[in-house]
Amino acid sequence: MSDDLKKLMDILSDPALNNSVRLGILLALYGLESINFSQLLKILNIPKSSLYTHLQVLEEGGYIKMSKKFTAVGPRTFIEITEKGKEVMRQYSMLVNKMSEKK
Repeated sequence: MSDDLKKLMDILSDPALNNSVRLGILLALYGLESINFSQLLKILNIPKSSLYTHLQVLEEGGYIKMSKKFTAVGPRTFIEITEKGKEVMRQYSMLVNKMSEKK
């Protein structure tokens, strides 16, 4: 097994990151930095309860931070990627790119 593949598998062995929905949430946040719950719900098209569960797992892992903010249309839950989340997405992206270039 190549070193890059081993590093990628180490990243994905984290229970918070071994789910495609949670990985997708982090990838979206890596590009956006922050998004509200309703917007993320529309993008992912999954039930509210499932999204909330995935977000809790990511927050417990330290990859995201959720906060309630008051807006002109009422309270909203915002999700932001943390430094830990950014770093793991940088590593993930770099490793996937390196592996795809080797083909």
